[in-house]
Amino acid sequence: MRAAIVDGKQVAASVIDAVKAATTTLVQEAGVKPGLAVVIVGNDPASHAYVSAKGRMAKECGFASVQHTFPEETTPTSSRR
Repeated sequence: MRAAIVDGKQVAASVIDAVKAATTTLVQEAGVKPGLAVVIVGNDPASHAYVSAKGRMAKECGFASVQHTFPEETTPTSSRR
């Protein structure tokens, strides 16, 4: 068996293109816009960078994207509205 070399950037680009196309179809045919909602608690820089990257990608793919940020001291009951 031979090992196959996979071009990760090419695979990722093809997946992103497929998601964009599916999003366009969903919006046009069903009138539904997919979305990403994120709740982030605290100020961990790595978490914020990760969430920001996901939000940018969601928007690039045609999704609605919202982020709710709460302070580190937030508890499950204090965040209820």
